[in-house]
Amino acid sequence: MHSYHSLPLALAVLSFKSACALYTNGSVIAPCSSPLYCQGEILRQIELAQPYEDSKTFVDLPTTRPLEEVIEAFNNLTKPISNNTELQTFLEDYFGEAGSELEPVPNDSLSTDPTFLNNVSSQVLRNFTDQVINIWPDLTRSYVGPPRCESASGGNASGCVSSFIPLNRTFVVAGGRFREPYYWDSYWIIEGLLRTEGSFTEIALNIIENFLDLVDRFGFVPNGARQYYLNRSQPPLLSQMVRAYVEYTNDTSILERALPTLEKEYMFWMENRTVSVRDEMNQTYMLNHYAVLNNQPRPESFREDYVTANNESYYAPTTGIIYPGQDLNETEREELYANLASGAESGWDYTSRWLKNPSDAANDNYFPLRSLNTKNIVPVDLNSILYANEITLANFYETIGGDDSEAMAEEYQQRAANRSEAMAALMWDEEQFAYFDWNLTSNSRHIYEPLDSDATTSQIDDAPEGQQVLFSPAQYYPFWTGAAPTWLKNNPYAVSRAYDRVAAQLEVAPGAIPATNLVTGEQWDEPNAWPPLQYILIQGLLNTPATFGTEDPSYQSIQNLAINLAQRYVTSAFCTWRSTGGSTPQLPQLAGADSEDVGTIFEKYNQSSINAAGGGGEYAVVEGFGWSNGVLIWAADKFGRELKTPMCGNITAADIADE
Repeated sequence: MHSYHSLPLALAVLSFKSACALYTNGSVIAPCSSPLYCQGEILRQIELAQPYEDSKTFVDLPTTRPLEEVIEAFNNLTKPISNNTELQTFLEDYFGEAGSELEPVPNDSLSTDPTFLNNVSSQVLRNFTDQVINIWPDLTRSYVGPPRCESASGGNASGCVSSFIPLNRTFVVAGGRFREPYYWDSYWIIEGLLRTEGSFTEIALNIIENFLDLVDRFGFVPNGARQYYLNRSQPPLLSQMVRAYVEYTNDTSILERALPTLEKEYMFWMENRTVSVRDEMNQTYMLNHYAVLNNQPRPESFREDYVTANNESYYAPTTGIIYPGQDLNETEREELYANLASGAESGWDYTSRWLKNPSDAANDNYFPLRSLNTKNIVPVDLNSILYANEITLANFYETIGGDDSEAMAEEYQQRAANRSEAMAALMWDEEQFAYFDWNLTSNSRHIYEPLDSDATTSQIDDAPEGQQVLFSPAQYYPFWTGAAPTWLKNNPYAVSRAYDRVAAQLEVAPGAIPATNLVTGEQWDEPNAWPPLQYILIQGLLNTPATFGTEDPSYQSIQNLAINLAQRYVTSAFCTWRSTGGSTPQLPQLAGADSEDVGTIFEKYNQSSINAAGGGGEYAVVEGFGWSNGVLIWAADKFGRELKTPMCGNITAADIADE
């Protein structure tokens, strides 16, 4: 029988229930009580009328009139609501622009000092990275409050509202539709800001302190700084942000304020996202999963969720065929809404990892998200992060010392050891030499998925007919965070063997490593290559010690693979940037590029090409982009001497494949 030890009283008193951040009214469970931004008829009717292409736009609009006047004006609109002149006039008269609660921080007040650039051998990459660094000021914001509030008579008034959760310090946004700070994005943003130095060292600390404020207020870090995110979090990386800051700056003064708050967040996950898992040998383990209390469409994706849950037929975009469906009953709809929100909490919204029937998505013949089973998946990546948090909290106690510090450090170390043991027992598959998510529905590892056209030999071998072995960078989080057992993570031969599947992916296509090896049309599946996943794969390799010496062939193979993975990501980012107008003193703009274009950094890239942005999912590919910048800057710092000037081949201007 394996379970976590009871925490000492000093920590246990921090426990609480997540319901404090929820709005419950009869059968409705929503993120907050706002009749505009979280629940109710105004939200439902306006979103279903689709006045904006993106559902998120409406819930990001602050009001310019008091809430009572907005509600009264809505009640006077002709019903049923439709996207007509009357609705557009109402929106223009009673709401400000999305994001107008924020203002850019003046560029002349922001300095950079990226000294690591001196160690980047390629002049082209050095200049490219410097241009990426110079994107940070364009993404830096401060909260200034809603626009001027006026009454119907034209005078100043109070009572205007906004969905933005006020923040006391400057921060960096991801870019595009993501106008607010997001939780897990910020880890990789901070990795880039710390290396940018200058003003951005303080801004990295500001981001951390803003999140600490949110935990102090709500008990957890919301998905993003909006009221409609108050029922869910994201992968809990705040402890790792603090660790990265302390390691990079050697400034431990933040720990006195941070440690109690980080423990409070940890208890949120242990109180509200813990599940008991029984294996085939009848052993019981405690691990964590994503499980949001919610039975409504997500406000920022209201129409998309509503259509998924309520349409009785499915239109397949790839073929134009309309497939008959089935009507969901109320219980099934509510469960679907909970799984949609839980998938969003995972950060992987959405992926075949969370689907009961991934073939629906792969074949595009039914609502792919109707088979979401997020709450019943125990993910490798989430539990790896929580392992890292337990180790980090133990280390912080050892750093600060004082009464009970030794006991608390030992407690967290024991919890981490228990988690690593549980993950090895449930998730590690010796035959495949890989970790796999645990599926509570089948009470087994999620090893196989439908066969894909570009499956590698290793993915087909030993798989049942018509299936392949799942591949995902999520399986390598234990190497990044150290959750893998010592015999595995400290043995270069074993790590190299586990990473053979990653090396094989480099032979499949010219781009970076995809989120999975199954094409579904969902954005966290093949062919999309996400910057944070490249970081995780690479850092997992870099963590491997030279146990048998630096001349050990397995150790050298690991180092070479890390460089190759970094080169793939940098090449994808650079060549896509080049094709969208980017240039350096050594490489002028491509012929045919608009002279005003300066190159674009995207949220995600495409495995199939070195100059292709990613696609799929619920929204258009986003430019900016916070975590992409951060990972690129990190890679340039780590591998500056090894990275070569990317060879983009015969690309043309604006040759972007949004597949």
